[in-house]
This record gives sequence, structure tokens and C-alpha cells, in this order.
Amino acid sequence: MTSKWKFGTKLGSKQTNINRYSFMRMSACNRTEVRIIRKIEAVSALVYLREDVPVKQGIDDWRGAYAQKASRVSGVLEYRQHHFDPNHSGLWPKLAGVDTAISSLHRIDGMEEYVLKAAAAKQHRQLTELYGEKIFAETIYFQATLKNNRTLRNPTRQLPSGYRQIMLIRRKPSVRLKDFQSFITKCLASSLNAVPEFSEIRFQLFESSQKERQNYEAVLVLGAADASMFIEALESPVFRATQSEQEKHCAAIHAYPVAGSYVFAKAGRATLPQIKPEPKPALEPVRRKLPPATPRAAKKSSRTPFPLAWRIPLSGFGPEDVVIDEQGRILCGVEDGRILRIDPERHLEETIGDTGGRPLGLELLADGRLLICDAHKGLLRLNMETGEIETLVQYVNGFPLRFCSNATAEKDGTIWFTESSNRYDFEQYRGALMEHRPSGRLFRRDPDGCVEIVLEGLHFANGITLTTDEQAVIFAETDGYRLNRLWIRGALTGKREILAANLPGFPDNVSRIGNGMFWVAMMTNRNAVLDRLGTAPALLRKLLWRVPESLQPKAAKTAWAMLFDEQGNCLLDLQSSSVDYQAVTGVAESRGMLYFASIEEDALLAVEMPTFKKQ
Repeated sequence: MTSKWKFGTKLGSKQTNINRYSFMRMSACNRTEVRIIRKIEAVSALVYLREDVPVKQGIDDWRGAYAQKASRVSGVLEYRQHHFDPNHSGLWPKLAGVDTAISSLHRIDGMEEYVLKAAAAKQHRQLTELYGEKIFAETIYFQATLKNNRTLRNPTRQLPSGYRQIMLIRRKPSVRLKDFQSFITKCLASSLNAVPEFSEIRFQLFESSQKERQNYEAVLVLGAADASMFIEALESPVFRATQSEQEKHCAAIHAYPVAGSYVFAKAGRATLPQIKPEPKPALEPVRRKLPPATPRAAKKSSRTPFPLAWRIPLSGFGPEDVVIDEQGRILCGVEDGRILRIDPERHLEETIGDTGGRPLGLELLADGRLLICDAHKGLLRLNMETGEIETLVQYVNGFPLRFCSNATAEKDGTIWFTESSNRYDFEQYRGALMEHRPSGRLFRRDPDGCVEIVLEGLHFANGITLTTDEQAVIFAETDGYRLNRLWIRGALTGKREILAANLPGFPDNVSRIGNGMFWVAMMTNRNAVLDRLGTAPALLRKLLWRVPESLQPKAAKTAWAMLFDEQGNCLLDLQSSSVDYQAVTGVAESRGMLYFASIEEDALLAVEMPTFKKQ
């Protein structure tokens, strides 16, 4: 079978069980040449996975290694994947004269959506030819102009889409393309936008000049909170009122239920877990006036004399957090992904796991396993006996966690965890501070695996712990210079309070020690220059962000931790700038000792615990 295509490119022959037409066609196996898009365009790609590769392997490669490459093609502004559920044959309501049943011979495995520039089209073609042949039997592209690639907004909608269907729509041969497109935009999509049960409505109108009508001319993406709400939406009077127009204009509506949707590039930047350090994103500063720092912020040592301290060398760099097991052994994660266990009495170190990413906050679970917040991999759980690592949360609402920071767990297995920023990676954390835009989040993972975004718009959400009675969680906002308490049980459930405000430094990880007390690691003193940047012109901050890190203002070098009670009172303040240690990001207490961790050191710091009286 040979065909003439819209841009005049003649393709080689290939035996298929269905005629598949589009503005652009690519067989990864045949490495077919295509004409390049010459401007920014919206593109939808129908994906057929190779039948000689196990389905799970194909999906994993498509969502994993292929997405990593495709999302980082220069000029790709947006990139989404939708994996279709193979167990359904079309869920659109039956209509007279409209094909709504999906034949097993016609089934598509998934769909990709792109918004890209001209140069990206060429690079993406090369990627699909060279790498995609391992995954795809065929990929068919449909083009839409940007004005015909739209998302409808309804400000009353709050719930995210937990369930989606994608409708591929073909017009009747007797209907003009102009009339068909008017039906989609002014009748079908606008009517669906008025149905409150739909939480997401997007559509693309494809360019078409084919005489044959086997190709699709529109795609509609509909989302609802869950499947039952989706069905309820399709039974609404508003939707039913459009059925006669659907029968008039449409030859086929093939509704594919989506098993999973993933956003892998947004605003020209990959939103995937890291495989290597990413380039700096553009700074988008906001104006923010902070309260004046207290006199304590200017001091580099505390009134309490700093105790005797010594370094515990490590085989890796940058232990961000530290916890102690029941046998008094020290656990920390280092820059190369390893989880280390150190016996401080025998001076022995062993590697008990490797995340392959960048481990940050740690939390020991009651069953002996270890929770790990990995900046690149998400929320993980380590079996310390076998070294096996399980991913608990990597994606929330289709987006990967960008900067998973710290976690704490209730007795029933509920996990509370923070993401310092959904805009900046760990390696670029200074950008979040300079921007002054609140982009941190607090999450709850229930024992059944469901994840909820509890709070958004936090100023660098960081360390977190539970109160002794598990009635509330306490968490730090590093760039807010404060500790918060969020009630999770009782009459005050859902209420957020400021527990300690206007702290003299940057609070980082939090470590509960019982008896209503917890330690807070203080990375460094407040920086007057950084505070003033909150009201500085945006252009100045953008220029400063481009300056090499080595030339940017330096933080005070100090070792610091503060002990608080659950009412927000500071019980003990330990700081020294004469100790050979700096940038404390984690602290833990055990058997009369404190252990400090730091992202800027290749060691832990052991500190003799001073005696004090609770005030």
C-alpha cells in the first residue's frame, strides 16, 4: 500500500491490518522520512507498541528511557503520554450511525501529545527512528495549529482528574471540515465544559486534506475525579442534549479509557525524575517583604557553650539527614545514592542500599524498614536486611516529585512527606530561595497507597515530624524561617498554625526525640542580602541567578541545631562557628550523643549532648 501524503512525501509500502492516515506517518522499523514542521505546532501521536516485545516492557521503556529522551529534546515545550487500558472496546454511549466500538484490529496502545518548535520536530523524528524502533511498531502523527489546541477552564472545578478517557473522532464524509470543527468547539466541547463532573476538558482539531475518511480529525481528552463521576457526567442532561449533533457530524467516536497519564515536559522543561543534573530553569521572582530578623540572627554562636565534638569520616559526600537505629547505629544517605550504616563504637561503615538517585530525608519505620526521600526518585522504602528498595510515590497527579525532602510515619502506616519545591531540583535549591515564590508542598500517603496534596504554596517545605500523640504534624518552612503545626485529628483537624516564627536561621530537617521535644537542624544564619532580594527588581535577581555559584554571596559557616518543645518554645540552642563543620541539614540524638549531617561535608559530626533543664 502506498499513499500520497499532505506534504507531498511518498512513503514506502507496509502491510497493516488497518489503513492509518495522518498528516505525517512514521514507521520506526522502516525509518520513513517525513516533512518537518516549520513553526510551533501542537501534535498528537497515536502509538502502536511492538507485538514481539512484552507489553509491560514496552510500556516501561516508553514511559521510562524513551520519555527521558523525548522530554529533553530542545524545543519541546510540552509532552504528555497517555497509556490506554487494553481491556475495553470503547466506552462512548451508543449513537445511531456512529461507530463507537473499537475493533481489536484497530486498537491503539496509547497517545502522545506535543507542543514543539520546528527544530524539535527534526530531532524528535531522529529519536523515534534511532531509539523508538525498540518500542514502537508504528507511530502516527496528527497536526493541529495552536489555536486548535485548547484547554477549557471552569473556575468552579477543584478536584484533579483521577480518571480519563480519550476520544478519537472522525467526521462523516458528507460534513464539511469547517462545520465539523465548529461542532467540536462551539457545541460539544463548550457543552461538556458546563458539566461540573468533568474536571478536565482539552481538544485538538487536526488539519486534514485526505479524500478518504479513515483518519481522525479531532481528539478530545476528558477527565473526572473517578470513573463513577465520569459516567455520571455522560448521563447528564447537558451531555445528552448534544447527542443528536454527534450523530449528525461524526462517523466514529472511539473512546479509550486511560490507564495512566503523565506530563513529561511543561513550559519547555522536562518534568521527569533526573538522570543527570538539569540546566538552570528561568527565575520567575515574586515580591515578598520579610519581617526584620531578630538580633539572634546576627550571632555566630549561642550562649550555651558548644560541647566537645569530633568528625566521623564517611566514604561518600553530602549526608543530608541522619537517623539512629535501635542498636545505636547511624544511618545516612550520601551524594552517590548509597545508604550507609555506621557503628560508632566499632568504627565500621557498611553500605546497606543504593537508591541510584540523591537520598535526602530518612525515617525509621516501626517494622525496621527505612523511609527515604530521594530528590530524584521520590518516596522510597528500604528493606535494610535485603537491600531491596521499593518506590512508594514517584508521581502525583501525573507529575513526578521534583524535590522530595523529608517524611514521617504514623503507627497505622500513614506517611506524611514534603516536597521543598515543585519548580527547582535539589541541585538548584538556591533558585527557590532567590525567587521567593512559594512552591513547596505537603503530602499524605495513606496505607492503601493513595496520595493527597494537603498543602501547597509553602516556602521551601522541609523537615517534618509527628507530635507525640499523633494529633498533629510539625514541619519546617526553610525559606519562611518558621515551624508549622497542622492538626490532623480532633476538633482542630485541618487547622494550620505557626508554631515558631521569625527564626534566626534556616530550619532544615526535624527529628523527634520523645517527651514532647524535637531537634531542628539549622543550616545557617539568615542572610540579609537574601531577605532584601525579596523586594529587589526581578531583573536584578534574574541576573544574579545567572552568576556562577562560586561568585554568589556565601552563607555563614556554622554548626547549629535547636531543641524545641511541641508548644514552639526553644529549649536549647547549640551553635558554633569554630567547629570544623558547617551547613547542618540533619540532626539526631541517641545515647547521650548528637549527630549532625550536612550536604557540604564528607563526614558526620558527633557532639556530646549537654545537660539542660526544661524550662
